[in-house]
Amino acid sequence: MIALAAITLSLQIARTTLDALDGVSIEVAAHNSSRHPVDVSFPQPSEYEIDILKGSRVIFSTLRPLPSNVKFPPHTRALQPGPSVLVVYIWNTIESDGTTPAAGTYTVRARLLGARVTPAATTTIRFAAPTPIIALPKLKPSDEVTIAGRLDLTKQHITDSTGTIALGRKLATAPNAPIAVRGYLTKNPTDGSPMFFVERWAPLEPIPSAPPVPTTAPSATPH
Repeated sequence: MIALAAITLSLQIARTTLDALDGVSIEVAAHNSSRHPVDVSFPQPSEYEIDILKGSRVIFSTLRPLPSNVKFPPHTRALQPGPSVLVVYIWNTIESDGTTPAAGTYTVRARLLGARVTPAATTTIRFAAPTPIIALPKLKPSDEVTIAGRLDLTKQHITDSTGTIALGRKLATAPNAPIAVRGYLTKNPTDGSPMFFVERWAPLEPIPSAPPVPTTAPSATPH
């Protein structure tokens, strides 16, 4: 157990932007501070778990339920002195429910899934607000950004509080709710009008509404 106590975990985040729908690179490394290799036994195929949290709520996890009718044999990994990278996981910023995060700060939590050692590490990531549609003409050609808003009935125009722009393709399966769209400003090949080329899209995580203010029932007045 003394050897296992030498094992810790670290997280490294790498990103090109703070936008939703732009991938987040998450490196998880185990660190052996002793001078000798340490054997760590894992009871299941996964050696690590990565969770993304909004407050205390887990919105995404790499850990999936295992089939109840299948038994996986435990395996052992020898962690050499120093750092051992377990994974470089690219999160596509899609939550478990299919939405993409709204602007704000989120927690990244990683945990080693050893049989007798489960060190954890946490860090935070921030997502910026979507680019306003009115700001698109100020960008350089082919600058990738994320915009957000609601689609019209044709599912090919998106509107936010600053304006409306045509999309490069029809988002036929998009819901009647705010969505985020990743892409870049270009021109319609037919008439040269501004058009937003769609690389990917997802429903936007709903912003929780403020809890109702409790009302105090009037106290009885003695007569």
